[in-house]
Amino acid sequence: MKIKHLLLALALPVVAFLGSCGGDSNDPKPSISLNPGAKYVSGDISVMSDSLLTFSIAATSGSGNLSGISANYSINGAATKSFFDSSVTGNAVNCIVKTRLAGSVDDVVIFNFIAKDANGQSSTKSIKILVIPPTAPLLGFQAQMVYNANNTGFDIAYDLNKGVGLQKNDPATQKDLMDMSTNAMAQFSKIWGSDNKGKFVKVTSNDFTNASTTTYLYNLWKANSATATAQTSVLAIGDVYLVKTGQDLPFNLYIIKVTNIQDIPTIGNHNDYIEFSYKMIDD
Repeated sequence: MKIKHLLLALALPVVAFLGSCGGDSNDPKPSISLNPGAKYVSGDISVMSDSLLTFSIAATSGSGNLSGISANYSINGAATKSFFDSSVTGNAVNCIVKTRLAGSVDDVVIFNFIAKDANGQSSTKSIKILVIPPTAPLLGFQAQMVYNANNTGFDIAYDLNKGVGLQKNDPATQKDLMDMSTNAMAQFSKIWGSDNKGKFVKVTSNDFTNASTTTYLYNLWKANSATATAQTSVLAIGDVYLVKTGQDLPFNLYIIKVTNIQDIPTIGNHNDYIEFSYKMIDD
């Protein structure tokens, strides 16, 4: 009986010691905010991609001293990327942080600012920035082609940003348009997809005619993006599609019109193609 009580007495201090390790959940948290001002971003806004953002960060310890301030961002819910991380001391700290806005048109970028206290507690201030397009004219291209994907000698994909055709072994990240015919298909699919997670939405011939600025394409995308898909329907002459590519560019919207289709019925002849015109930002 004495041995049992002795073991219990030895165990109690160990439990008490373990319970005191790390920050207590009841410890006060630090505070963090963004100072307003003509030069500073302090709340949710809409900004053009690649704009220089300046933040004035103010943090105060909850119980004595701060240990660090950091900042990161996430584009459309993807993994966060850090752009500031600094050890600090003192009860209250103010610092100026600058970074350029990443992302493409219509992306949502969440910025997180974190204050860490010496007691182990932390607090976060978050803001949302919508990426909007610059106002610029559009540049037109005509008589571009994408061939049947089973053709081994011609361009079976297309880079809308550079205005060049691509073949099977070219980088997937550049394939904004790509014929979706497969080896199992006896005939030309006449369907486009993308190898970089681009999206397609069918619009009208009038949209192609009227599109003259980036603002027009942006507003057209905002009005129709809810119905965007990873592939087109079976294409026909006169079809018009608005495309948001997966390329990491400040402005990645394009409007495309199908102008001609060569669909050879002979099985095994893969010289089929779709000819198109398109418009892109003139930068």
